Amino acid sequence: MRNPWILATASTVALAGANEACAATAYSWTGFYIGVNVGAAGHEATTRDLNGWGANGLFSPPYVSPWFKSSTTTATFGGQAGYSWQMSYFVVGVEADVNYVGASQTFVPPNTLATPCGTSCVATATNELTWLATFRGRAGFTVDRILIYGTAGVAVGQVSNSWGWDSGPPISDSFSVSETRTGYAAGGGVEAMLTQHVSLRAEYLHVDLGTSRNTITGAPRFGAPGIFTSEFKNTADIGRVGLSYRW
Repeated sequence: MRNPWILATASTVALAGANEACAATAYSWTGFYIGVNVGAAGHEATTRDLNGWGANGLFSPPYVSPWFKSSTTTATFGGQAGYSWQMSYFVVGVEADVNYVGASQTFVPPNTLATPCGTSCVATATNELTWLATFRGRAGFTVDRILIYGTAGVAVGQVSNSWGWDSGPPISDSFSVSETRTGYAAGGGVEAMLTQHVSLRAEYLHVDLGTSRNTITGAPRFGAPGIFTSEFKNTADIGRVGLSYRW
C-alpha cells in the first residue's frame, strides 16, 4: 500500500511547482513605462473662404469653399511615457508622447487671381505640421499577454499655413498663420508583452488641431475696401509602432 504521507507530500511539491511556474509566466501591465515610436503621418490642410469674396469674379474660375486642400505623408518619430493599472482583465492608464512630423507641402492652387493684376496672378500655398504632442487616457482588456485598447485625449501641434499671390509691387497679398494649436487625438492599438519588461505595440491615431484664421483688409483693387478672412483646418492620421520598457 502506498504511504498517504508520501502522496500528500508529492502533491504539495507538485502544486507548489505549478504555482511557481504560473507566477513566472504571469504578465502584469501595472507600472510605469517609457519608449520610442516610429511610423507615418498623413497631414491634411483645408483652406476656406469665410466672406464669399472668392466667388465674386476676382478669380478665374471662381473659387468655391473649400478653396483647396493639400495632403502629404511623411515619416514621424518620437517617444512616449505613461503609467498603467491592471484590474483583472482590464487595463487603464495615462500616456504622453512627443513626435517630430515635419510634414510640408508648397503647391500652386488650381485657380488664379484675375482682375487685380490686369493679367493672371498665380497663387501659391504652403501648409506644414512640424511637431505633435498628445496627452491621452488609455483603456482596454488583456488576452494572455496581449492588450487591446482605445485611447483619446488632448493634442498640441505646431502648424503653419499660408496662401497668397505676387505679380510684383504693389500687387501682392497673402494670408498666413503660424502657431501652436490645441485639439484632440483619438484612436486605438494592440500591444504585446515580449517579456515582463518589454512591450511592442501597433497604434493608430486621428488628430484634429482645429482651425486657424487670418484676416487682411482689401485694397481698392478688390473693387471696394473690405475685410477678408481665410480659415485653415489641420488634421493628421498617424500609424506607428512603438517599443516600451516597463518597470
